[in-house]
Amino acid sequence: MANVIESAILFQVENNTFLLDIPYSIALAQGETAPCKQSEPPTAESSLRTQTNKSQRKQLLSCPPAKEPFPSTEPKKPSARAKVLESSPISERRFHSELILPLVKDSLEIIRAGVEHDRWCLTRAVPCEEVHEYRVPDHTPSRKRRKGNDSTSLQPGPDGHVITLDEPPVILSSAAPNIFESLSELKVAKNPSSETAIIQIGTSHETMGEYLVPPGSSFVLCELPIFKGPDYYAAHENPIPGLSQRFNLILMDPPWPNRSVRRSGHYTTNHYSEMNILTAGMREILQTHSYRREHITQELAESQSGSQIQSQQSIAAIWITNAEKSRKAAYHAMSSAGFNVCEEWVWVKTTLSGQPISALDGLWRKPYEILVIGKQRPDFGISASSSHQTDDLTVVSEAVATRRVIAAVPDLHSRKPNLKSVFERVFFSSESSRESYTALEVFARNLTAGWWACGNEALKFNARECWVNDTTGNWFPE
Repeated sequence: MANVIESAILFQVENNTFLLDIPYSIALAQGETAPCKQSEPPTAESSLRTQTNKSQRKQLLSCPPAKEPFPSTEPKKPSARAKVLESSPISERRFHSELILPLVKDSLEIIRAGVEHDRWCLTRAVPCEEVHEYRVPDHTPSRKRRKGNDSTSLQPGPDGHVITLDEPPVILSSAAPNIFESLSELKVAKNPSSETAIIQIGTSHETMGEYLVPPGSSFVLCELPIFKGPDYYAAHENPIPGLSQRFNLILMDPPWPNRSVRRSGHYTTNHYSEMNILTAGMREILQTHSYRREHITQELAESQSGSQIQSQQSIAAIWITNAEKSRKAAYHAMSSAGFNVCEEWVWVKTTLSGQPISALDGLWRKPYEILVIGKQRPDFGISASSSHQTDDLTVVSEAVATRRVIAAVPDLHSRKPNLKSVFERVFFSSESSRESYTALEVFARNLTAGWWACGNEALKFNARECWVNDTTGNWFPE
């Protein structure tokens, strides 16, 4: 039986333009068998195998895809529009109008001409058509909760024992459920197995909730002290409590300042007045946890092939908002940590039929988010760190060598597409590098097979409540 290779990428032009399905990208990143589209009529044997696989598949719960663009919030009067334009820096306006807007328009036209159907996403599992978001229950017993966001505070286990950050990680078993009374017992945990591990919160007699931990994944469950400032980093060895490893890829989705998000209470964000602290926190994470090229000795270089050395490169990726201040903070965090910004990936949010969810030239709401990507400079050192920084964002933006577009129908609020497959196609293309690279996602909201994740919501979308068994097999557009 011939099958299409499993991928959340529904359409692709080389490695520059992608159409991707968000829930399916997260599902595939769990490392379990996922459905393939049959290209030949099923036989009795293949049908039986398909039914067996269906009982093992899980589909991520989602919200209905938008069928129409969002209602406009743009200023209606020319005078109001002119006032908004006056308040925006010229460099920010140029960046969007001259660099991003033409690229997005051309990419959407390419995808529109290339797709074989009118649907721009796969069929979704929706709990209720009227429900556009669901909340994952907190499985931490109320008597165990602690007030405040002090990431250095230690929480006692069920027997009163204090979990210290110096203790070894919890090794999870895939042979049987791993039972904990509360999530406070888990600071650092690993699933070294090639099978999914299950975490049960509660007791052997009463289960309050379950989490699915993908094969080879690890996590640090904590409040990140990224807003603590330089005094904290001077007194602590690592900016992420309990983590000392270095990685080839570090992906961040920081809580940027956002008025609408603060009003909605979806998650905690930072104020622009504290942007320098956020920049310093991102820099500390990159400096401490990124793989350094000086670790490649001459002996190692002579003994390994080019593809193996490729897997030892360092990539930094930071999601930013469309405000110039967040872009500047990401650029400076990378530059001061020894990275040159080399690419920007534009996630364009579309409706089910491929229309942008808001006006491409909108002033208050743009239908895209940008992932800034940097590669570590081979000559990086303390003396060279300041020489690569610049306050001229126009110069840096125009110097970015590559921009790629990823179109995807948005899902739940703030749920990002899982870009593991895209990273591997672009930066870890050889078989050896795909198998050997290491990755860390900071401020993660779900786990990824083979990756590390950290943050206070790292397990959010790995809760059992977020998944349903797929019994239809109707993943692909009809």
